[in-house]
Amino acid sequence: MEPIAPARRSWRLMHNRATPTHGSAKVRPGTLLPMVVSLAPAFVGFLIFFLAPFAVLVVSAFSDWSGAEFRFTGIENFRRMLADDVFWKAVGNTLFYSAVGVFIQVPLGCLVGIILAQKIRGWQAFRAIIFLPWVISGAAFALVFSIFYNPRFGPLNNILVAIGLPGGHDWLFDTSTAPWAIGGTFAFVLGFTMIVVMAEIGSIPKELYEAAACDGAKAWEKHRYITLPLLRNAIGTCVLIRLLADIGLFDVVYILTSGGPSNCTVTLALYGYRAYLNGQWGFANAVGSTILLIGLVLIVGVSRLFRIGERIQ
Repeated sequence: MEPIAPARRSWRLMHNRATPTHGSAKVRPGTLLPMVVSLAPAFVGFLIFFLAPFAVLVVSAFSDWSGAEFRFTGIENFRRMLADDVFWKAVGNTLFYSAVGVFIQVPLGCLVGIILAQKIRGWQAFRAIIFLPWVISGAAFALVFSIFYNPRFGPLNNILVAIGLPGGHDWLFDTSTAPWAIGGTFAFVLGFTMIVVMAEIGSIPKELYEAAACDGAKAWEKHRYITLPLLRNAIGTCVLIRLLADIGLFDVVYILTSGGPSNCTVTLALYGYRAYLNGQWGFANAVGSTILLIGLVLIVGVSRLFRIGERIQ
């Protein structure tokens, strides 16, 4: 009778080893069809609204396409684009607007988020007021600022006159001020960054701040050595989203200046739109492919710079 028990234990051990665990479980044949049926609508939508337009964009970028005629021209569109001075103006302006978002909007949003996360008096009202501009469409925002910058009755010039400075300046149609005026329309829209930062701060264990207080750390030292390092992923996400929005900036510029004066405010998106209006669809899609490539480079670069998604030690 004694050899039976070891044999039974050996069988049970072999059975446990042969039984698939949760991580290596195979899909049951009966569940395969329901899975395919449930995923089919999402896959069809992905195919129609993403893969098909993406294929058209990339393929037509190497063609002379006006809607009626289609002829492959190789890299001629890109060669023509790189030789155009207006294209390089659009690149410079797009980089400028991106810099405004990254170096003004994101830091200010982080600062406001950190301050309001301390639950100061009236913080909920301040949060709602600061977040409100974020939910307003770019077109409506541009219309408001077109009145704000108006050289005859705009509030900006009236404020300058009231404090004894020269007024009547045409901010949007002076080449020295137009890019700055465009940047000023969104530089202080801090709502998204503020909300992300406040949410991330809410997930930081309070014990870290209590331990720092026991060691005699001051308020700014707590934020310098605890808050900011733990906000790395949140800040990186805000920077990435801001960059992706700015490289495709169109509606604000189109409504306020249409890229003028003298193309000093034109962006890459507006540059491609002009080509589309002129019936140069292939050239416009070459510009769109360039914007897409820049976006992919930014995603990889910012993700690695901020190590987005990596565990913070």
